[in-house]
Amino acid sequence: MNRTTKLTILILTVSILLLTAFLGGFATSQIMFLADDFRAGQNAGLTRQVSDLFNIMQREALNPPDETTATAGALNGLLRSNGDTYARFLTEDELQRYEEGMMGSFGGIGVLLGEKDGTVFILQVYEGTPAEDAGLQEGDYFYIVDGEARRDWISSELSSRVRGEVGTQVELTMVRPFEEDVMPTSMQHPLGELFTVTITRDIIQTPVTEARMIDGTIGYVRLFEFNRRATDELQSDLEDLIEQGATSLILDLRDNPGGDLNEALGVSSLFITEGAIVQIESANSLKPDVMYRRGPSLSVQLPLVCIVNGNSASAAEIVSGALQDHDRALVVGTETFGKASVQTQIPFARGAAFMTTAHYLTADGRVIDDVGNTPDIIVEMSIADRADEATDKQLQRAIAEARRRR
Repeated sequence: MNRTTKLTILILTVSILLLTAFLGGFATSQIMFLADDFRAGQNAGLTRQVSDLFNIMQREALNPPDETTATAGALNGLLRSNGDTYARFLTEDELQRYEEGMMGSFGGIGVLLGEKDGTVFILQVYEGTPAEDAGLQEGDYFYIVDGEARRDWISSELSSRVRGEVGTQVELTMVRPFEEDVMPTSMQHPLGELFTVTITRDIIQTPVTEARMIDGTIGYVRLFEFNRRATDELQSDLEDLIEQGATSLILDLRDNPGGDLNEALGVSSLFITEGAIVQIESANSLKPDVMYRRGPSLSVQLPLVCIVNGNSASAAEIVSGALQDHDRALVVGTETFGKASVQTQIPFARGAAFMTTAHYLTADGRVIDDVGNTPDIIVEMSIADRADEATDKQLQRAIAEARRRR
């Protein structure tokens, strides 16, 4: 075989290899496009059904929604279609109000919300607010907001409806639970008595903490929620109490609905000097991710008693669980709420989708979701007993335990 023939065969071989590689890459890309088209085809059926239903509602519904309302409703329905009761979609305006709430200052009525069994209720009415002036009380349930009746409100969604521009009004129909052992002659609602109020929104500066000395030696701090001021304000209060001569501390997390995970880490770190705070278990992780303490601890580590109840949720459960696992505090009260889910905020359609992406476990790996965190000392108590410090059995037991440990 002469040199020219060899060269021709070599060129043909290289050309064939290049053509094969090109065709292989082309085929692969076509397969990927076909896969994308297949997925798009599947989703197209979903999109078509939603669009068809919207058109039917425009023709047949007594009160047909506009496109904006229908889109938000569809997104919320999709987010909760897997049974995720804490998922929700917030529009741009709702997201802004949510962010304002996390900073602790917004236009609103002045209540702290709790959520249980598909209902949203008032955990606390702040003093000197429109809600107090309107006569709202702890334990009242939300039923109708500006004409929309719902039995399945979630706290984030209801909060975005109640908050708004200062000076504007919101009409609320509330349910006040009947007193125990009292049967009403006529029940307007299975949960209690209905009443309606119209409230004018005002600037609300939500208190993060409430601190005072008890008996001159016990430093008491109540933490209302884990917004972005929680760690800093709690640390400031605790340091002031220590300067005033506190020899033991009480951290009250009752009715605390939770909040920011980073603030839970920061609050825990004030009391725990080393080690893990919480474990995060997500769908894509082979094993839970361990999150460790973050930020400074108190310069003086005094004996600590923590109070919790059935409305202590999420971040409050992270903190109380970590304090137990590290033997850092004695926990008093009743079993906590049992919300150990992590909601991730994902920017979407100018707003944000919040969906459960993980569950957390305590530092030692104890499960809390749907179970709750069990205190070291169980003290049952009715809501009415909270009205007076003398009848607050949980606080009185915490004070007794703090005295023993100072």
